[in-house]
Amino acid sequence: MAPSPDAKILVINANSSCSVTEGLEKELADPSRLLNVDIRYTQIDAAPPAIETTVDVMLANKLTTEFVQREKADAYVIACFCDPGVGELRKIGYQNVFGIAESAMHMAANMGGKFGMLSISGLSVKRHQKQVEQAGLADRLAGDLPLDLGVLELEDIDHARPRIEMMGRQLIERHDAKSIILGCAGMGVHRAWLQDLLGVPVIDPCWAGVSMAVAALGSV
Repeated sequence: MAPSPDAKILVINANSSCSVTEGLEKELADPSRLLNVDIRYTQIDAAPPAIETTVDVMLANKLTTEFVQREKADAYVIACFCDPGVGELRKIGYQNVFGIAESAMHMAANMGGKFGMLSISGLSVKRHQKQVEQAGLADRLAGDLPLDLGVLELEDIDHARPRIEMMGRQLIERHDAKSIILGCAGMGVHRAWLQDLLGVPVIDPCWAGVSMAVAALGSV
């Protein structure tokens, strides 16, 4: 069963960067045309411009939880790789809330073999380890390598891509990753380029979140 064309999915950028929100919408525009659903994009203006530190994550959890409770949609995709607010919202009864990291991990697990992740920093790697364990997929993780780039630096293609290519090759050649997850909501612009370059599936976590949301709406 396909979701109703009146169904609304709200994709929420958990930081306050307009460029990130615009990038999400641009990167998902083409694949979203295949979907029978209304997808809207927004951001949390009270949030930091990037979610990078532990303090940022704690604030994002609070702000995202509050933001979703003020918005009305049939499903919510939290476009931040630390999946802020997802657990909290589920505890208070929200069923159609999808974190992009959790969604991407489950998508990658269905592609065969182990998956690798490209994270923005070493601190992110530590957070992701807990997320992988909570998703029950620790045995499917080939490796998680830090790019040591800030969220907003990822928008600078010339600056970011040499590092992304180097670490992506390491995931395949040294860690035997059969697919790669881009570990940040702002990395979608690099997905097609990296997939063509490395010859393995590269997953944009935001698209994974939207896909999970559409699947859920089609089952009700």
